[in-house]
Amino acid sequence: MISLAGKRILVLGVASAESIAWATAQGLAHCGAEVHISYQQRFRSRVMQLLHEVPGLIAGAHRCDVTNDAEIQQMFQAIGGPLHSLIHGVGYAPPETFGKPIYEVTPEEFSQAALISAHSLLRVTRFALPFLVAGSSITTLTYLGGQRVVPGYRMMGIAKAALEATVRELAVDVGHHGVRVNAVSAGPVATLSAMALPSFSTMLEQYPRISPLHAPITTHDVAKMCAFLCSDLSDKVTGQVLFVDAGYSALGAYPPA
Repeated sequence: MISLAGKRILVLGVASAESIAWATAQGLAHCGAEVHISYQQRFRSRVMQLLHEVPGLIAGAHRCDVTNDAEIQQMFQAIGGPLHSLIHGVGYAPPETFGKPIYEVTPEEFSQAALISAHSLLRVTRFALPFLVAGSSITTLTYLGGQRVVPGYRMMGIAKAALEATVRELAVDVGHHGVRVNAVSAGPVATLSAMALPSFSTMLEQYPRISPLHAPITTHDVAKMCAFLCSDLSDKVTGQVLFVDAGYSALGAYPPA
């Protein structure tokens, strides 16, 4: 197991027991890190129940709407420094965009998806920089739909493409601070938001048969990659999208059955 003893880490976007952010927060804590999490107010009761089930594991839980500068600033002031890593597990597109052609997406829907899913990484980084120490890491969560067309993903694919471009630009801008920026691209994981996609159940069923490792992806698989990126073992890795998908992204076509 990677040791993260002595490191203070913030995980943004915990929403439920199934969320990648929650699995990551627990995994980092088990590696010895002091872990803080953030949540939206609408998920507060659910998050408080999660904390009740693992008493003492998480150092602090903070309400944070990533579109609200005051809440972001208040969160970082409450956590304080030093901060060694930040996990950005925030993404959203209006539900109605998944069920209509992309050319029918309104400017408001487009803006909301891009603002929350991509621009929020920049917004949070701006407030985090005074607290991040040299050698620290920022990691966000993405998906193959940001690089290829995935049925039903639609507006979220565009938002993830923007997020991945943001990772590269941000890595250059904060590199002189000694801060690394990367993205973890997970295969299909049965989170609450993913299950809303019309084709997701079929994708989840077929994935182990098609992927080179013939294995499903779990939230814990993603958490392990995040732990690596939070550790000193990845101290020269920045501006990258790292896939945790059992090799699916390497395929140009489905292999023979």
